[in-house]
Amino acid sequence: MYQARLPNDRKFLRQKFKKVEGEYKFKLLQAKREGWADTCEEVTTEQPFGVHFDVAKCPDKRHLQLSAVSKQDGSLTSTTEEALQVLLDFHFPSDPHQDSPSHASIHQQSKILPSTDNDPPFSPLELEAAVKNIRSKKAPGPDGLFGDIVKEAFQANKTYLLLLFNACLDQGHFPSSWKKADLVLFNKNNKKDTDPAAFRPICLLDALGKVLDRLVTQRIFHHLLKHKMLSAHQFGFTPGRSAPGAIIQLKDWIHMARLEKKHSVIISLDVESAFSRVWWPLVLHNLKRMACPRNLYGIAASFLDGRSISLSYGDTVISKDYSIGCPQGSNSGPLYWLLIVNDALEMDFGEDVRILAYADDIYLFVAATGKQNVKKYAETALQKLQEWSITAKVEFAHEKTKLIPFGKKGKQKHPPYCSFNGRAIKLSRQLKILGVVLDDGLNFLPHIQYVRGKTLKILNRLTIARSRRGLSGRVVKMLYKRALERIIVYAAPAWWVGTANQRQKINSLQRQVLLAVTGAFRTTSTAALQVISGIEPADLVCEMEAALYQLKHNRPDPHFLGVHLESNQVERYLPSWAHPSTKHLVHWDQDSPDYDLGIFTDGSKLNGQVGAAFSVFDPQHSGDFQFRLDDHCSVFQAELTAIKQALLWKQQNRPHANCHLFTDNMSSLKALQKFAPKNNLVDDINSLLDGTISLHWVKAHIGVAGNEVADKAAKAASDRPSVDIHLGIPESSLKTSIRHLLLREWQDRWKDDNAKGRFTFNIFPEVKTNRCIDNRQLSQVVTNHGLCPYYLKKFNLRECNCRCGEDVDDDILH
Repeated sequence: MYQARLPNDRKFLRQKFKKVEGEYKFKLLQAKREGWADTCEEVTTEQPFGVHFDVAKCPDKRHLQLSAVSKQDGSLTSTTEEALQVLLDFHFPSDPHQDSPSHASIHQQSKILPSTDNDPPFSPLELEAAVKNIRSKKAPGPDGLFGDIVKEAFQANKTYLLLLFNACLDQGHFPSSWKKADLVLFNKNNKKDTDPAAFRPICLLDALGKVLDRLVTQRIFHHLLKHKMLSAHQFGFTPGRSAPGAIIQLKDWIHMARLEKKHSVIISLDVESAFSRVWWPLVLHNLKRMACPRNLYGIAASFLDGRSISLSYGDTVISKDYSIGCPQGSNSGPLYWLLIVNDALEMDFGEDVRILAYADDIYLFVAATGKQNVKKYAETALQKLQEWSITAKVEFAHEKTKLIPFGKKGKQKHPPYCSFNGRAIKLSRQLKILGVVLDDGLNFLPHIQYVRGKTLKILNRLTIARSRRGLSGRVVKMLYKRALERIIVYAAPAWWVGTANQRQKINSLQRQVLLAVTGAFRTTSTAALQVISGIEPADLVCEMEAALYQLKHNRPDPHFLGVHLESNQVERYLPSWAHPSTKHLVHWDQDSPDYDLGIFTDGSKLNGQVGAAFSVFDPQHSGDFQFRLDDHCSVFQAELTAIKQALLWKQQNRPHANCHLFTDNMSSLKALQKFAPKNNLVDDINSLLDGTISLHWVKAHIGVAGNEVADKAAKAASDRPSVDIHLGIPESSLKTSIRHLLLREWQDRWKDDNAKGRFTFNIFPEVKTNRCIDNRQLSQVVTNHGLCPYYLKKFNLRECNCRCGEDVDDDILH
C-alpha cells in the first residue's frame, strides 16, 4: 500500500474511498435483505422449519469465542494453551485419590470382577437396531466417520461387525482407540465468558465406539429394569416416566399434606457439574452390588478406564487423560449418573420426608404439622444428603439451592427458614421445576406468564419475517402447530387446572399467534380469529393434553370437558422383559411361492364394527376362522390379531409343517421387525414365529384369490353377533375420540348466540382445522373489521356510516 504524497490527492482519494465504501455497505445490506427475503419466501408448509425458525428461536446463538478464563485462584489466563487447559481441568477433572478408608475399599473392590454369569452374545437384531440409531449427519469423532458411512459399512459386512462386538463383550474389553474423544464447547446463556462453567462440553466419539457403547448400555439397563433395581423416585432416563410425572408427584404430595393439615416445603437441589463428577469406582461398585453379569461389568470397567479428551481452538490442541466423569454425548452417560444418584434416592428419610429426581435435578419434599418440625425434618434430611455427596464425591451448588413453602390451606405467610451445610437456603415464592414455574398458590399463572414471554419472543421475529420478508401465514400456522403450541402445552398435565383465569390468559397468548397468521385487525375477536385460521382454542388443547395423560397413566377420575373417561379400557403395554439376545430378525418378502400350507390373514372395520379372520389353504381352501373385536379397536389391531390367531392355529394343528403366511398389511410386517415395538400383540407374534413360517406381503384388491377370501371373511367377522376377543382402546383411537370431543366443544362455543364474531359466523358457521385465511384483505372481508366507512366511524375516523352520505351501515356486505 502506498500513500499519495500531496495532501489534496490524499483528501480526494479518501473521499472517493468513503463513497465507494458506503456504496459497498449499502449493497451488502441490500443483498442480505434480499437473500433473507428469498429464504423466507421459499419456505413451504411441507418444510416449515429452517434457518428462519432457528434465527427466530435463538437469534443470539454464536460460535465459540474463547477469551481469558478464570483460574482457581481468581486470576485470568494469558495464553490460548492455558485457557484450554483450564477448561479441560474444570470439565474433566482427575480423581485426586485422597480417599477415606471407605473410598479406598470401594476403589479396590471395583477392580475385582463379580462372580456372576456372563450375558449372552449380541444378536443380529440388536446390532442392526444400534447401527440404525446413529444419526447420519452428526458431527464425527476422531475417526472422521459420519453415521451414514458406518451404516453402509454395516450393510456390506454385518457378520464381521457382529463378531467384532461379540469378541469385545466376551473379553470384557472396550478398544482403546474408541476411548478418545474430541471436545466441542458451546456457550451458555447469561454466563460470563470468563467463567469455565459458562461452556457446555459435548464429546464427539468414534461411531463404532458409540455402537458398542449403546449395545452395552441397553443390556445393563435391561438387567436393572427387569429386576427393579433403579429407584422408583427417579423420573429421568427411565421408560414410562417424564418431567410432567415428576411435577404431578410433587403436587400429589402437597395435596396429601394439606388433607392431613400439614405445612410442607419443596427444596430444590442442584448437583454441581453432575455428569463431570461421576466417580468411576462407585459406578462399578453399584453394578457389582446389583449383580451385573460378569462380561457386562468387565466391558463397563474397560470403558471407564484410560479415557482421553482433546480440545482444539485454532491451531492449538490440548489433550488430557481423565479418570472421573462420563463423556456427555455418550449413550452410557445417563446410566452411570443414575447408578450414582440411586443411593440417595433409596435412603430412608422418615415418613414425612420424600425425595425424587429427574436426572441430576433433586427435589426434597418435607411435610409436618408445625413449622419448627418442617425445619427440623428438612435439615436432618439435608444432612443425610450431604453425607451421601461426600461418599459419592459430588458437591451440591449451595447458591442454587432454593425452598418454596406451602401452607395447610394456601400460601404460607411466615414460612420456616432452613439451612444446608451451614448456609441459609434462599426462600422463593416461585420455583422453576423442570421447565414449569411452580408457585406457592398452585394456580400456575406465573408459569403461563413465563411461557407467554418465551413464545412471544419467537413469534415477534416470525411476524417481522411475515410482514417484511414474505413468510406466509400458512407457514406461521404450521410453525405454531408443530413448535410454538408444543412450547405452550409442555407439561400441561402438571400445571393445567382449567380455571377461568387460566383459560383467559392462555387464549390471550394464542391471540397473538392468530393475528400473525391471519393479518387481521387487532379489534377482531379471538373466536373469529380461531375460526378463520383453523386453529383450535388453546385452552381446549391444554385440556386435551391433560386428559390424554390421565388416561395413558391410569390417573384417578380421568375426564375431559366434564365427560368421564374410562381409563381401565385403554390398551397398555406390559413389557415381557425377554432378553435382548432372544429377539430375532423377522424377514418378509413380496413373493408368491407355491405352498402345501398357506394362510391368508386380514382385518376389517365396517359400519363401526371390527373383525379379524384368516383363511387356510392346503393347498385348496379348507376353512375360514373369524373373530369379532371390540368396536373401539383399530384395523391395525385387527390385522395383528388375525396373524396371531393364525399362528396359534398352526402351532396347535400343524406344528411341524412349513407354512407361508400372507397379509396385505405392511404396517404389521414392519412392526414385527422393530427391535422395541412396545406392543403386546407384536411381542406375542414374535414369540410364536419359528423356522417353519415364512411371511409374505400381498397387494390388496388385485385379484389374489387367498387374499380376497380372507377379506370377505374379515368383513363377515365384523358382523358376528358377539365380541370374541377383547382388546384395549389403542392410543390412536383414544386421541381421535378425544379430539372429536374437542371439535364438538369448539363448535358449540362458536354456535353460541352470545359469542362474538357473529358476522364471521354467518360466513363460516362450521369450524374446520384445514381452513386458513392468511390474506390480509380477505381477513378484513370475512371479519368486517377493515378499512370500510362503517368500521372507521366507530373510531371517529369518518363522519358517516356510508360513502353515499346516508345513515346506513356501509359494511363489507353493503
